[in-house]
Amino acid sequence: MVFRTLGLLILLISTASYAQGRRPAVEDFVGIEVDQPQVLPQGTESLYNLEQDINKIEAKKNQAAKTTPSEIAPSQPFSTGALFGISIFLGLPLVVWFLVMAHLKKKASLESASNIEVLEKYRREREKKSEESIRKAS
Repeated sequence: MVFRTLGLLILLISTASYAQGRRPAVEDFVGIEVDQPQVLPQGTESLYNLEQDINKIEAKKNQAAKTTPSEIAPSQPFSTGALFGISIFLGLPLVVWFLVMAHLKKKASLESASNIEVLEKYRREREKKSEESIRKAS
């Protein structure tokens, strides 16, 4: 019952999130829209000297070219903590899934065994009745 409720809840949440994304590209508006351009005062713009910026960029390039590859430390792609975190993040749902499936399989086998036991008992009673009816008839 809990799994059915959980499944239904996940289905409803995913459907609702998909429905939220289905909005029109242009939303309707009511009334008159007036465009008011932003008015900037003339003559107050700040002037830029782009030549200084180019000189700074070239200086950084020259400085980067002077550094040798031996000065740059090789970086590890993943640390042990990151690998542990990723394995927990991916492994925990799988472990939970396998445990749930093992529990359900065990529960189903026990239920099947009890059904077989009830069926065997029913067959024995039925055979007894048929033997008694055969004895009475003879």
